[in-house]
Amino acid sequence: MTTVRVRISGDSMWPTHPDGTEFDLHSDDSMQPTLGDLVLANHPFHSKLQIVKRIQSIDDGMVFLVGDNPDPTATEDSHNFGSIPLDAILGVCVPREEHDD
Repeated sequence: MTTVRVRISGDSMWPTHPDGTEFDLHSDDSMQPTLGDLVLANHPFHSKLQIVKRIQSIDDGMVFLVGDNPDPTATEDSHNFGSIPLDAILGVCVPREEHDD
């Protein structure tokens, strides 16, 4: 399994995960993201942009991603760009342990 550090940039996951929150990204071929998981995904319209969002639904290999921010103008998610293919998910974000630096 590959593990890399991911840092939230912006307010789309606020208040649950404010700007600067760090996660370990877990990804491997057997990874099966589930409802409620926080994931890193490729943005469907901006090839160089990766986004951290929560899985709201999975249907027929398509994933609906949402930000945690209750202000709909504060996050660009599947409400804006629709569902994305499951294979656009790069990994699951897992909270970092305080002692991991």
